[in-house]
Amino acid sequence: MVHRPVVSVFSVSTEKRMGSTIMPRVFSTPLRSDLVHYVHTNMSKNKRQAYAISRMSGYQTSARSWGTGRALSRTPRVKGGGTHRSGQAAYANFCRAGGMFAPTRTWRHWHRKINLKEKRLALAVSVAATASVPLVMSRGHRVESVPELPLVLDDTMETLTKTRDAVELLNSMGLADELKRVSVTKRTKRKGKKRPVGPLVVMRSTAVEGKRAFRNIPGVDVMSVEHMNLLKLAPAGTLGRLVIFSKSAFELLDSCVTVTGPTGTKGTKSTVGTEVTESTVVPGTTTTAGPSTVTGTVTGKNLLNISSGLKSADVNRLINSTIVQSNLRHQKLLTRVHKVQKKHSRRLLKLLHNSTVTVTGTRDTVVPSTKDSTVVPGTSTGVGTVGASTVTGTVTKSTLKKNSRKYYKDIQEGLGVKKPLVLHLN
Repeated sequence: MVHRPVVSVFSVSTEKRMGSTIMPRVFSTPLRSDLVHYVHTNMSKNKRQAYAISRMSGYQTSARSWGTGRALSRTPRVKGGGTHRSGQAAYANFCRAGGMFAPTRTWRHWHRKINLKEKRLALAVSVAATASVPLVMSRGHRVESVPELPLVLDDTMETLTKTRDAVELLNSMGLADELKRVSVTKRTKRKGKKRPVGPLVVMRSTAVEGKRAFRNIPGVDVMSVEHMNLLKLAPAGTLGRLVIFSKSAFELLDSCVTVTGPTGTKGTKSTVGTEVTESTVVPGTTTTAGPSTVTGTVTGKNLLNISSGLKSADVNRLINSTIVQSNLRHQKLLTRVHKVQKKHSRRLLKLLHNSTVTVTGTRDTVVPSTKDSTVVPGTSTGVGTVGASTVTGTVTKSTLKKNSRKYYKDIQEGLGVKKPLVLHLN
């Protein structure tokens, strides 16, 4: 992702800077290496050819199981005699010259469908990565002597007819070490598609002679800007290939790679070789696409918006800002809830509505009693209603232990004799 207003244009003859051109908006696309790797993996599967083994492979013999009783497995055995093959196991996948487990078929799911917006975004990301010097160097390209990235040359490179002239041009632009690296690199199995990869030359589709001049150089690929291929822009699914643009092809990038305009102006879909209407014009720029001429950046209502939604990567600053914090609710404090243990249930007190109950303990508790109960002076009392009787309580200190024998004995005596019952709560 590069944010520069202009890019230098270098002359083919003098090898010096001869002017500048506006940086296309596609180079401001946020980099998504995961998306490029996913799209590249699926796109590379679309050129596979179906293969399968013969349906009769492993079964072109006459075999029959010997059954049980021979201390051998029940695998089918080859019939006949007079040869070592007779009596050998056959058909099974664990047998020599046997069948294959899950044999390959021609109707396997070979190709993959890719979402259109994902393909467009991955293509825009791969183009934007070509302007990042760290990514280009991380791929192994030797760009120490290259004057600038992205490297843009004038349209004279599209008129070259000899491969000798094309090699001299690349050497003069500081790519001699790059061509040497590609020529001495050997292709290996694991990452063979990544290592002998040199510069990529991007021209217009009308530059037929220029493509012939560059196509026979080892490691150098040629591609037209109207038909950009992700497999060439990001070999092995890795971003940052070294790309050389012609001036006309560089100015056509925004019309060939789908982007949105600065104001979201409605227009027809960007298609190379067709007339485009209601386009948004950037003053001072002129682009050409096939037989029709388009001025400015082509935009449309159905085109993909590739701008980044996150403008600041400082997440802590965003969350702790006053604007965000003022709209958040207060933090809920965790309160510890204690379970209330009911030592004496309402059922027990309901049974004692005809009895006098005196509750002793250290807590102030409303206890039931009869109407004739008396209150001890100097003690705290409470008045309540249980059943049809009015109750009065007295709290004293008890020396009995709760849940002891004496505790339950008092309850039993109170239920049976109808005498005052003492309940100890401490």
